[in-house]
Amino acid sequence: MPAPDLVLPAALIFDLDGTIVDTETVEYEAIRAVWAEHGVEYSATRYAEVVGTIVGAAWLDELEAAIGRAVDRAALREAHRETHRRLTDALQPRDGIIALIEHAAAANVPMAVASNAPRWWVDARVDALGLGDSLPVLVTLDDSSAPKPDPAPFVEACAALGVEPWRSIAFEDSSTGVRSALAAGLYTVACAGPLSLGHDLSEADLVITSHIEVSLDELGRAVLERPGPRGAGQIDPLR
Repeated sequence: MPAPDLVLPAALIFDLDGTIVDTETVEYEAIRAVWAEHGVEYSATRYAEVVGTIVGAAWLDELEAAIGRAVDRAALREAHRETHRRLTDALQPRDGIIALIEHAAAANVPMAVASNAPRWWVDARVDALGLGDSLPVLVTLDDSSAPKPDPAPFVEACAALGVEPWRSIAFEDSSTGVRSALAAGLYTVACAGPLSLGHDLSEADLVITSHIEVSLDELGRAVLERPGPRGAGQIDPLR
């Protein structure tokens, strides 16, 4: 049971890629490895432009343009997949995420994922991390009425949990995700990953460098004290 004076948010809604696990670096490294085999560098800045969006990197088109000739696309896609599989198998959650999820679960704070990734990918990552019980609601690209930066993924995740967005907290790593969460009305915590360090996350309610920096109680109090229609004095401790 939570301590008597603990202030809890209504829910925690997590982005997946780049937030719970750094799959963005996995994708970048898989592309970079293929490019390196052709003697050219695929820059992190180039990949950062698509982080958080539903637009995949056009790395094959760009590779052909960079080297001035056609490539065996099927062979390169397979090389990319093999590197991607190897790196994905070694993925660990970002620092502080599991502790935060475990604390919220122990305090009976409902949680969900709101992602721009397809359902099969989100299911696989959540299962691999053993988080299915803690994150029972998964709003994916296949489930939501519109992708981020539209607020729909976060609005629909809150609706599925039966909580008010204004009383809930979103965790994001990209400018696209931050815009989505803020538009949905959630208190938004931004923690850039290696591939989104150049994103402007300044509009988020809280910008951190690691999830170790925050606690459930601190976040609950931040929601309690935020200005606005459901700000200070309008959120009951322990919900």
